Amino acid sequence: MQMNSATGKQILALVRDGNYAHPGEEQAIELALAPHSRKWERKILDLGCGLGGTADYVRRNGWGAVTGVDIDGATLAAAAQNYKEINFVRADAGSIAGLWQQEFDLIYLFNSFYAFPDQSRALRQMSQVARPAASLVIFEYTDLDGSFQDQVAKDSSWWTPINLVRFPDQLKEAGWQLDKVYDLSDQYLLWYRQLCGRIESKQAEIVSRFGPEWYDYTHATYFDLLSLVERKIVGGAIIRAHRSAELS
Repeated sequence: MQMNSATGKQILALVRDGNYAHPGEEQAIELALAPHSRKWERKILDLGCGLGGTADYVRRNGWGAVTGVDIDGATLAAAAQNYKEINFVRADAGSIAGLWQQEFDLIYLFNSFYAFPDQSRALRQMSQVARPAASLVIFEYTDLDGSFQDQVAKDSSWWTPINLVRFPDQLKEAGWQLDKVYDLSDQYLLWYRQLCGRIESKQAEIVSRFGPEWYDYTHATYFDLLSLVERKIVGGAIIRAHRSAELS
């Protein structure tokens, strides 16, 4: 079982009352994209788009034409069925430069970067598909004090929150220039407390549709995550960057 699977994302969509796999739902999107004007002609890449709810919200609210990318075929099939106005492409974040070159004006990621096995490679690939001076917006978990890997169980080591001390250099090496970091740790705490309450309130529906094992797994996963947020081991942030001129 994994919450990043098609079933896990369906459960999150049920709990969040929309096809979102990130905290904050529409409020988070508005926060992350607030500095960007609404331009229908802007070409946008949603990397790790999941069930497509975020891509659809961005498109409907006029930020631009969205292409959604995800590695999971079952998830993308559901997204394509629900949101026919969006182009969905199945691809690994570490190989998207083979599909496009200097194509996108804006690239965003909502709680998907943490799951990339090679984050530096993904950042380099993103810089190659971005147009000169393109914007990058990463809405993501953060490793607040550098102790994350020491605090989590070994079976959770596949996910990697962003270390904000090291990340500016990681961006620079991949062709990006950091603009600003907006800390969301207090909001993450509120959002995950709300999410855990929603999970419990929808227990009967989750069990009915997906079975008791999936409910138990979902409950344990997000209460463990809430504990990490409460103990200030995991936080959240919006990271804004732009494509470096040297790559133009």
